[in-house]
Amino acid sequence: MTADEAAPSGARAGRKAFKGLAPDGYRIRMMEPGEAERLLEIEQAGNSVLIAAGKSGLADEPVPALMAYVDFLLDHEVFVAEDKATSKAVGFAAARDTDDLYWLAELSVDPAHGRRGIGSALVEAVAQRAAWYFYRAVGLSTYCDLPCGAFFYERLHFLRVPDKDCTEWLTRRRIAETPPGSDGSDRTVMIRWLSRRGRHGVAGSGFKGGATSAARD
Repeated sequence: MTADEAAPSGARAGRKAFKGLAPDGYRIRMMEPGEAERLLEIEQAGNSVLIAAGKSGLADEPVPALMAYVDFLLDHEVFVAEDKATSKAVGFAAARDTDDLYWLAELSVDPAHGRRGIGSALVEAVAQRAAWYFYRAVGLSTYCDLPCGAFFYERLHFLRVPDKDCTEWLTRRRIAETPPGSDGSDRTVMIRWLSRRGRHGVAGSGFKGGATSAARD
């Protein structure tokens, strides 16, 4: 069976592929046209939680222009958590193919819908999507000192990758995702292994392997 045969059809991948993953009252689906402004609102609301938790440098970051944010979204596969009662997006995850890893670049949940399992459901949707296409792992970088950072992802089977085990590619990703004004010492790369049958190795990502141990649930 090929990757394309194993993956869901386009229609199923839109609204039915992730049936059963979301908590009661919500569904997980792929992004639909016209949602960029709402997703930007969700990300900014999530940032306010991080600022309140001590990541004050985020307050100095300018809000992205909408068209620039659209470009970011179009460069990723975007998984959306929708409130069934209002049909409104309340959270999302943005991930992309990096040749070797399926990289989770952003995970945000509207704080008004927090602590209901939405973030966990979105991460599971990302992992499921990666497994459909035979990736060996999902990767990300996150804060290592916040409950909604590395501790959250560890509960979802991610392992911290020590800096000494991050070669050039993973180090560049961590630096690129470190907010301005931070030295990056409070961030870590994490990996969740999916299968030994990867369509790629992960050598190109710079991950050496063998290491042991972006989110708002």
